[in-house]
Amino acid sequence: MDFTSQFWSYLILLVTVLSLVYVIVLAFRNRKTTSGINETTGHVWDEDLTEYDNPLPAWWLYLLYLTVIFSAVYLVLYPGMLPNGGILNWTQTGQYEAEVAAANEAFAETMTAYQQATPEELAKDVQAMKTAARLFSQNCALCHGVDARGAPGIPNLRDEDWIYGNTPEIILKTILEGRTGIMPPWGEVLGGREASEDVANYVLQFTGEVVNAESAKRGEAKYKTVCIACHGADGKGNQLLGGMDLTDDVWVHGGSFEDIVNVIANGVTNHMPAHKDIIGETKSKLLTGYVLSLSN
Repeated sequence: MDFTSQFWSYLILLVTVLSLVYVIVLAFRNRKTTSGINETTGHVWDEDLTEYDNPLPAWWLYLLYLTVIFSAVYLVLYPGMLPNGGILNWTQTGQYEAEVAAANEAFAETMTAYQQATPEELAKDVQAMKTAARLFSQNCALCHGVDARGAPGIPNLRDEDWIYGNTPEIILKTILEGRTGIMPPWGEVLGGREASEDVANYVLQFTGEVVNAESAKRGEAKYKTVCIACHGADGKGNQLLGGMDLTDDVWVHGGSFEDIVNVIANGVTNHMPAHKDIIGETKSKLLTGYVLSLSN
């Protein structure tokens, strides 16, 4: 049975109502003794510890009645007793939207001032950067880290290595529209593990590392067949395509020989979500200014 069907709402409603009724009946039955004042129930412990059949205190019963009445009223006003919502029509979504609207209204004047500024100007505005830092913490730190230094598979925003370029326009476009970078798996195309190692040896030559010269020589032809379109003949990449620079010794997915072989053989996919509909253009400009301030 579908968990979201109305059956479950009615079942919970029935259990709630029966529970409230049971509490009232139980309290009502215990408002007085069954046999008289100071009569015992016949239960005795430790020879002289006797249980009396005395009524519950009146103040305690009245407090219990008020609690039950409050519960019933609360469940009718809010989504509890009524399957399709309470009398007040309160919902979690409505509450969230109201809070967001109130926050947007409170910051509207500030956001209007930021809206007219360029990312470069915002990067120099101390107060704007305090706001941007909070935006970064809420929207970007999960992937790029609180210090923006990235993680394996996530670009470092503090260095000078930029996959798509570091102009304010490009950074803003990345934040607004997102990016999807795909490195296809070339292992089978190249001819297996050994061929991937040959290409890895050739790639490592770009950074001046000592490699297996014979293997690198075999890898050169394969590189120029399947890799050159994105990474260029000189290995400096292609920012229009998101082809990474292989000459700067900055490796998003790890720079060890095994890491490079694994990327060549199995490929990788990176996705930067579009934030235009999440935070809007003004806040995206603030984040652009913040990223510029970090890298500079």
